[in-house]
Amino acid sequence: MGQKNIQGRKWTLLVPGQIMGLIFLSLASFLGAAEKINTSYITITPGPSLIWVAKDAGMFQKQGLDATIIFISGSVRGIQAILAGEIPIGEGGGPGLASAKLAGGDLVAIAGNINVLPYYLVVHPGIKKPEDLKGKMGASHIAGTTAEFALRVGLKRMGLDPAKDVTLRPLGGTIDRMVALQKGIVQFTVATEAGKVMAEKLGFPTLIDLATLQIPFPQNGVYASTRFVRERPEIVRRYVKAYVEAIHFFKTRKEDTIRIMRKYSRVEDRKTLEEAWEWHARYFPEAPYPPLEGYRLILQDMAATVPKAAKANAGDFIDTRFVKELEDSGFIKSLYGK
Repeated sequence: MGQKNIQGRKWTLLVPGQIMGLIFLSLASFLGAAEKINTSYITITPGPSLIWVAKDAGMFQKQGLDATIIFISGSVRGIQAILAGEIPIGEGGGPGLASAKLAGGDLVAIAGNINVLPYYLVVHPGIKKPEDLKGKMGASHIAGTTAEFALRVGLKRMGLDPAKDVTLRPLGGTIDRMVALQKGIVQFTVATEAGKVMAEKLGFPTLIDLATLQIPFPQNGVYASTRFVRERPEIVRRYVKAYVEAIHFFKTRKEDTIRIMRKYSRVEDRKTLEEAWEWHARYFPEAPYPPLEGYRLILQDMAATVPKAAKANAGDFIDTRFVKELEDSGFIKSLYGK
């Protein structure tokens, strides 16, 4: 029954239920097609980027996102790529977001993975205390980057005026600053965990660990245009969920995470990779809210030179709803067995 032979050919007659089943399978296949999306990370230093983990450990795929991950050097350029519409969602730093938004940019922070200043002030061996920095030259990143901001804020917290007591020379990323330090062009700079390990191997000690000061700061997070968030909230929702799962993977799967960090950073030194993992596993928040107080700090710092910053509302720079949904639903607690 259900089969009929016409002129030697075998035909299958489908009953209504079977037809509906085939339609359902076709629709499921169509609806389940992964959404193609470009997303960017801004550093190849081991540790900060969770996009590597979300891609290689399958979190994006699990959430129905066919993500192409792209390296764009520096938080300022990362923000510019989002503003230009080249990247719908990507990583960046708080100072770049603040500058862009105050200039009229259509941008918002939807997550934050490092919410304190995660830098170390590394120095020439002859520098023993903050006062010894007076009159010295330091290596900074380009204006508006998190490293540049961290260096200025760190100097202020040590009682030094970055505009008067020292000379700051913009030289670029961590490697460039380490080379300048090694050649004696500068006497101090800031570096994240991996850079600190590199500096120590070259003979340059840490003068101060800025992270221990617990200065609230949006060092690295996820950003998108407000238009994209408004028009494609479900994509943003899935992206943030993948990002939250990537944090859990990072914290709980050390060896797998180190393998992923080695692949993208191309750093082979086990000590560097392990120390980077330990630092970030400690500071990555389970619920990665973009830090409101961090944006307030940035606006306060900018107010001296950008009048609009003094009147800006830090709450307009962040959108916490996607992380909040995951926290309120119990999803984040469930990842950690709470």
